[in-house]
Amino acid sequence: MSAFFAADAVVRLPGVAPIEGREAIRKALVQLSLCIDDLHHEPVQLWIAGNLTVFEADIALTLADHTALMIPVTHTIRWAAGMIQEARVNVYLESRLALALSTFDHMRAGYAGRPSHKSIGRWTSAARNGNSILRPWPAEA
Repeated sequence: MSAFFAADAVVRLPGVAPIEGREAIRKALVQLSLCIDDLHHEPVQLWIAGNLTVFEADIALTLADHTALMIPVTHTIRWAAGMIQEARVNVYLESRLALALSTFDHMRAGYAGRPSHKSIGRWTSAARNGNSILRPWPAEA
């Protein structure tokens, strides 16, 4: 995958220093692959304008310890000469906190419906086996 990046490309991830250069990007991707058993994107939206691509998705990943997660992300990619020049990944973990608070508020108020967040209750194969920290609402016993 690092072959898609320009030699002087930059990857920006939340909470870490920029990863600069194709070789450093390759090493980071190898490190990531050692921590994750499965990772795939569920596309939400794609925008392309000139040399800019914005890709919204839900990332479903299973960690090496079999914990399954679904996280909304936005990838912002700038292209030059057919190669990725800059890639920025924005991860929206706060949406999980908002969902948990909303669920708590609905339960406290005795609301019989379900929260409307589109990713609630999605299951990965690990989650089907009971290994997910994410559960459909209300949590099944």
